[in-house]
Amino acid sequence: MGGEAEARRLFDAFRDELWGQRHWDSDFTPAPHEPDVKLRELVDGAGVAAVPLLLEALHGDSDLRYWALIGLQWVGPPAGGAAVAALVEHIEARREPLWPAVVALDAMAPERVRALGVHLLPATMEHLTDRYLRLPGDAIVGHVERFVREERDEDVVRFLGQRRLRDRLVHDRPPRLARLLRDTMRDKERNPLVRRAVAEILAMVDPVTEDLIEALRHGGPLAPGIVDRVAAHPASERLVPRLVERPGAAEALAALVVRRRAAGLTTDPGPLREFLRLCVDEPRQRWPSPRFGAAVPQAIGALGDETLLVHLLPMLHEEHLSVSERNATIAAFAAFGERGAALTNAEGAVRRIEDADDAFLRGRIETTLGGAFDAYAGVLLVEPSAHAAFQLAWIDRAYGAPVTAARVAWIRGLGFAGEDLLAEVARPVERPLEGLRIGWDCGRPGKHDPARAARAAAAGLPSLAYGWLRHEAYAQAARIHLDDVRAATDAAS
Repeated sequence: MGGEAEARRLFDAFRDELWGQRHWDSDFTPAPHEPDVKLRELVDGAGVAAVPLLLEALHGDSDLRYWALIGLQWVGPPAGGAAVAALVEHIEARREPLWPAVVALDAMAPERVRALGVHLLPATMEHLTDRYLRLPGDAIVGHVERFVREERDEDVVRFLGQRRLRDRLVHDRPPRLARLLRDTMRDKERNPLVRRAVAEILAMVDPVTEDLIEALRHGGPLAPGIVDRVAAHPASERLVPRLVERPGAAEALAALVVRRRAAGLTTDPGPLREFLRLCVDEPRQRWPSPRFGAAVPQAIGALGDETLLVHLLPMLHEEHLSVSERNATIAAFAAFGERGAALTNAEGAVRRIEDADDAFLRGRIETTLGGAFDAYAGVLLVEPSAHAAFQLAWIDRAYGAPVTAARVAWIRGLGFAGEDLLAEVARPVERPLEGLRIGWDCGRPGKHDPARAARAAAAGLPSLAYGWLRHEAYAQAARIHLDDVRAATDAAS
């Protein structure tokens, strides 16, 4: 480490770089200046000798203060008591920028941050969490454990709602935190909103249970991505009250009833009629996007509730109806057979099993437009199909949805003679695909991720694996799977 003279030289170089960035005068060419690089050279080259210069910079303008606080964070505990005192004074005076000061103090004396209570501020909570996410080892594990066990319930709910934290918990699944979250969700003495926040995370990784669904019943509306993962469980109908609170959020309701029907489960239309009728009668309630409009007829078709069918008819004559809304409306009428045909003679939106198989072979499993799950569900909506019912169960199984004995019996009753395949679909996969179901779809050719490909193949979706790694063996396995499914349905006919 250098002495004071070296520290001054490096600090001046950093400040010149910051000045150059600030005064770069071009709207088209990016500034060639990198003050963060020069600051790192100062901290690495001067060490604690840089601290007095960084503390002095806290009295400069806002840009200089920001970078000085970042530098103090990088120095960490060796910065000493003078730095801690200066940071505490900065925070207590609520000087800007605030969050870099809180993060810097947390790097030196985390107990002082908690004593000041600033770790709970909306402007600082996420930045602190990001710091722990960047630290090596189990730093984030200890941070989450302490927060969940010590802080107020309303703060725990906000904390667990942080997107980057949720992503880490879902994809890394630290065993200690998994146990803590499961224990918290099952603790009936804990605030229901805390249990709900925990359940939203566990729904992305754990097998669906009644305890999890019970915890999700509390609080406000549920996101469609969470509903996608839990809808195949027989108890998921208990979530209906959470899905009819906002008329503009019909997509989650459609996800529930469509996926329940795909699992051979019925949904009582009674509690949904007023909600869906409002969505049909008030087009503005179907926004912010046409996908929400398409969700309305999807839900009505999947419910099979004829009392709503007449109310759906005006959608066919709306002037600004999108293609997805119109096709979903036509498909809903087709689901009612002759009764639907008597009301409209429109054609072209009914799914065929060949189209669904094609989507499956192309690895488009959960894609919103042209995905295999939606296509198989569309086939099943119009007519009984053992082929479609089995494929829907096969896809659900890959994402950890339960394939119950009742569901297996329903598929067999539709005309499926492959007992080996039925036994396999009833066995949970060793490691279900976690997170948002649509997040596993490749989306475009050329992506390369062997690890994701191996996960998808192990979960029984080799065509999905092929999207991440172009091995012909994956494509061949998908074709063999479909041949076996067709043989099982042909044998029963």
